[in-house]
Parts: sequence; C-alpha cells; structure tokens
Amino acid sequence: MTMIYRNYTLKECDAALSKHLAAIRSGRMTFFQKFTCDQCFARITMDEPNKLFVLGRCDECGHFTDLVKNGCNYLAVFK
Repeated sequence: MTMIYRNYTLKECDAALSKHLAAIRSGRMTFFQKFTCDQCFARITMDEPNKLFVLGRCDECGHFTDLVKNGCNYLAVFK
C-alpha cells in the first residue's frame, strides 16, 4: 500500500501556525515541520522545533527537497 501524505504550501503552514503564536511562545504548543522527500518519497520530520525551513534534507537518502516548491506540513504537540 502506498502512503499519500498531505502537504501544503509553506505560506499556508506559516499562516496556520501564526494563529497559535501565543501558545508557541508560551511553550503550550510545539511544532515540528514535516515533508516528503522528492527523490525517495520518505516522510521526514525536522529535528528543530518551532521553525519552518525552505529546504529539507532527507534522513534516508541525503537529498535536499525545496519545500517552497513541494510543500510541507507540521506536527503540533500541545501541552
């Protein structure tokens, strides 16, 4: 079975996360950016919290994916 991951534009992710800025700043919410490698299609979660990147390096194959072009998503953790 092939997994299909939902990616959004970087601007859409930024806009959605900006609505939670107070929770992020206070530590009540943490997010991790996610993306799909455009070479091997692995789903990658960034290690650095609360930051959006424009390029993502794949942990599996080392390829760099343009997240502005290909989109991304995020994992939100609420405390």
